[in-house]
Amino acid sequence: MFELEFAGIRIQLPSNQPLLLLKHPGRNLYLPLWIGAPEASAIAMSEQGLTPPRPMTHDLMINVFEAMKVQLERVEIVSVDNAIFTAELVLSNGLRIDSRSSDAVALAVRAHCPILCTDEVLQTAGVAIESSSDEEPPEEQMREFREFLDNIDPEDFST
Repeated sequence: MFELEFAGIRIQLPSNQPLLLLKHPGRNLYLPLWIGAPEASAIAMSEQGLTPPRPMTHDLMINVFEAMKVQLERVEIVSVDNAIFTAELVLSNGLRIDSRSSDAVALAVRAHCPILCTDEVLQTAGVAIESSSDEEPPEEQMREFREFLDNIDPEDFST
């Protein structure tokens, strides 16, 4: 398993489909996951430190874990089939709970816990973004990455 970092949420045009980006910190390797608008909103709010007046579903789950005296230790993205990712929540009491990857990441962002991914998933759905030189400025890397996002489709990850 490899630990991934939350790299952000982008909106795929022209469909306006949210795209969650996770990055392997040791390589220029990204794992793009298409997610729903509610999950994208929940992740973005948490990442920006915004707290709604009443708990959202993912906040409620964290509160339930705390009330049950268990912690979310990590989330694991364990498989991908036809561009559908499967994740598991790993709790401090040893239980593993099947989850949609978008919900798992939303919980991980709130719980500040690691997001892990199998090598098989990274090999199947990971996207390497190679820069043309070691000295390439960050804005050029971002331009190349935006070009990649403009041309990617969920079908690119079908197996």
